[in-house]
Formats: sequence, C-alpha cells, structure tokens
Amino acid sequence: MGMMHFRDKLPLTWCLVMQLSCILHQTSSVDWPEEQSRKESLSPVDPDSKMIPEEQLRKEIPHTSDGGLASLDTNKCKPNTPFIWCLPQDYNQEKHPFTYFHLVNKSLPWDYAFRFVIEEISNINDKSQTMSISMYFAVSWLEPRLKINESATEWSEARTGPANEVNESPEILKYIWYPELEIYGLDTFGRQRVLKEMSGVRIIKNKTITYELGVRITISCRMNFDDYPLDAHTCQFQVGSYYDTHETVTCSSFFIYDLDRQRSLQHFIQIESLPSEFKVMELPSGIYAACGFQVRLQRKQMQFLVQVYLPSFMFVIVSWVSFLIKPEVVPGRMALLVTLFLVLINIFNSVRENAPISSRLNAIDLYLVVCIFLVFGALMEYAVILLLLKKRRKPMRTIDQGLRHLFAASNGAAAVPLRDTNTREENSAGEEKQVEVVNSVPSNGVGKKTMLVTYANNKAVITEAVQNAQHEQRQLTGEGYYTGQISKPPDVGLSVRKQALVDNIDAWAMWISPPMFIFWNICYWIAYRHVDDELI
Repeated sequence: MGMMHFRDKLPLTWCLVMQLSCILHQTSSVDWPEEQSRKESLSPVDPDSKMIPEEQLRKEIPHTSDGGLASLDTNKCKPNTPFIWCLPQDYNQEKHPFTYFHLVNKSLPWDYAFRFVIEEISNINDKSQTMSISMYFAVSWLEPRLKINESATEWSEARTGPANEVNESPEILKYIWYPELEIYGLDTFGRQRVLKEMSGVRIIKNKTITYELGVRITISCRMNFDDYPLDAHTCQFQVGSYYDTHETVTCSSFFIYDLDRQRSLQHFIQIESLPSEFKVMELPSGIYAACGFQVRLQRKQMQFLVQVYLPSFMFVIVSWVSFLIKPEVVPGRMALLVTLFLVLINIFNSVRENAPISSRLNAIDLYLVVCIFLVFGALMEYAVILLLLKKRRKPMRTIDQGLRHLFAASNGAAAVPLRDTNTREENSAGEEKQVEVVNSVPSNGVGKKTMLVTYANNKAVITEAVQNAQHEQRQLTGEGYYTGQISKPPDVGLSVRKQALVDNIDAWAMWISPPMFIFWNICYWIAYRHVDDELI
C-alpha cells in the first residue's frame, strides 16, 4: 500500500519540479535595473556611444538575395539596381585617378582645385610667430572611374544640393580615393564640430568630387621684428600634394574673405592671391606645386605713439628747461634732470619686456635710447658746469693756530671757522684779507665786540675789536693789543672768465639740442615710415 501511494504522488512531484525550473529560467532572462540601465547606455540613441548594438550592426551590413552577407563596398554598382552614381566592381581605392586619365581623354599633370572661404584671422602671436585662421577648406579632384546615371532626377532637381550636384556623407570617403595633402608650415590643424564634424562631400555630374570641411589652422609665419612696432609682415598659406611632384599634380585656388567679419586685432590685415614665386615649393625630395593665399600684416601704431613716443618726446623737451635755470640752483636743476632720466629708463624697460625678440635693436628701442642719451647729455653738461664752479678745499690753520683759537673762544669769543663760507678763491702768497666772523657783547655790557680773522701768507691772525659808544676799537694780535680802523672784507665770487664760460655752455646747449633732436626725428620717421596706405 505504501508503494502504491508513493507511485500515485510521483507525477504530482514531477510537475512541481518542472514548474519551479520554468520560473527560475524566466527570472534569469529578466534584467535587473542596473543591467537594464547599462544596456540603455549603449543604445544607439546615445550619440557618444562607441559600441554598436548587435541588432543595428546586422541591419547595416548588406545581405545578398539568398540571405548571405554582401560586400562592405556598398557604393559599388550592382546589376538591376537604380543608382545616381556608383563605383565599378573593380574599383581600387589605392590607385590614383590619374592612372586612368585615358578614360576622360586627359593627360598629366592632374589638377587639384582648392577653395578657401576665410571667416577671419583669429589670432597673431608675435612670441611664437604663428597665425591662426578660421575657414572652410575645400578641395576638388576628378575621378574618371565614377559611373554616373545621367538620367537620374537628382541631377536636374535641387533635392540635396545645386543642380548637377548631389551631397553625400563624408563616410563615403572610406570607399573612395582622396588626395594626400600637405600644408606647408603647419602648426596645428583642428576640425570644427558642433554635433558632428562640420564636413561634407559633393559629387558633381562631370565626375568631380569635392570635399569641404570647417577647420581652424595655425601656421608658422616668419616675422622680422627689427622695425617693431613699425613693422609689416607677409605670411603665406600654402597647400599642395604630399607625394606627387608638379610634373604629376598641379593645383589652382581662389579665396573668399569678408573684411566686415574680421575681429579687431593688433594688425591691419589684407589678404591677396599667392604670388607666383610661392606657387612652387622646392624641397629635397622634389619640386611641388602649391596653392593658397598671402596675408599682409601691418601693426597698428596709435597705441605706441600715445603711450611711448609722445611721452618720450615731451620729456626730452622738458630737459631743455634746465638750461634756463641758474647753475647755482643745484637742487632744482639736478632733480629735474635725474627724474626725467629715471622715467625714460623705466619706459625703456617696460617696452623691452613686452617687445618680441629681434635680431638687433628694434625701432622703438632705438628711439628711446636716443631720448635717454639726450637727457643724459643735459645731465653731463650740468656736471661740467658744477666742476667749473667747484673750489678746492683744504685746512687753513695749523694745530697751534687751532689751539689759540680755542683759548680765544674760552674768553667769550665764538669759534672762528676754518674758511669763510663766502670765499670762493684761494688766497695767493702775501695777500691779506679780513673777514668778520662773529658779533657779540663784551663782558662789561658796553659796546660791541667783533672777532675778525686776517689771512696773510697762509696764516690766520685773530683780531678782537670792541666798539663802544665812542667807536673805540682795540685790536688783539698774538703779541698784544693795539687800536686802529678795521677795513671791510672784499666780496669774493666767480671770476669774470668763469662766469662767461658757464653762460656760454648753457647757451650753446640750448641752441644745439633742439635742432639736433628735430633732425633726428625727421630721419627716424622717414627711415621707418613704410606703411602701405592700402592697409590703413
């Protein structure tokens, strides 16, 4: 009975096991939220996703009629399939089009056509000697191997572009030959992007392919800053074939430039066609054809005229005022010249800090150096005058005379100076001069006591005179007293010859400096004034 009961329940147990296994299988096929979000992140909706879902990949791969995978060259011609243009089945992307020039009855050299739609010159860097250009860069070439369906309505109707042209995705360049180009002097090459890369391919009915893209190009430009800031430069944008010489490939180009869209820079800008001497590039590997345009640059000078040239010019003129100041006014004249000299030195250092590197002294440095030299010359002229006014100084007493002077001072008289401050000339041998030094009141309070010094034969004789109400005078010598009339000391100053020489030096400096500075400015601006009126 037990065995029979177990056998009756066996089918029921088996059914429960099968149901449980089905539930577990369904649970494993359901994605958890984290897994679901990961799959959604790889969805083709995400434009930044680098992984293509398997379903999308299968749809993009073409299939044959029997369900097999077809060739990835989707632009090749297929029988019984309508087309606008297509590539032959034997198309080889590695072969140049000019190897099939017999198909279009054309001979070498092959021609590349360039078109440059220049938006602006975005930056000019003097330090690195580079120029940045924002533009639309287009190159066209003939592809004789293309198959064109001239009866297609797309050529006559402007559906995807102008008449006789159709626009295509840049992805077709994966299957079509395109030229290898070189931009001479290239520093950086950047493609412009918004949501996608700003580029496109246009197929023309005459079998011409045009590839256009928005770029920001930085090229090197050889600049000479010897004339800074009165300098002008020319920069060439040149592009040509990387492999093929001018015997195989030539080129032609034109440009479009709207000056109204140009931002204000530190240069006046003019763009012109590339001169003939720059249309050929001679390299060690051969001679290559080049196309492009030339940019002429002229630095704007108003800022430098106002901030550097005009102040320096005025400082030199102000330095001439020192010639009108009397030489005896040492602090005023010296302060004026030294201040102007230091200010010009400061301007020179500031200009040198911001100036680009030059092979020699540039224009603005030369002007400032001349201005500094003129102010320095005025300072040296005044130094010569001071040298002429200078009197050699030496002690006028011996030690014995100094002690005697101290004893006399202890008796109520004031100290006698070594030399009268008003004396400018040295006494000659045997010449006597009397100088009144100190006035004081005698000890009895009556009259007026005066200390006199008589210089004779490089010896000082102290004389004490007391003048009372009756004008009595007593004279004290080293040997005793005596009375007598004391004469007034003579006035001492510049000699007539030295005074005339000093006046002549200032007069000559006043008459020579202005004409010399004006002549220098005329020569300077004539030598550096090479600005083209078309650029201003």
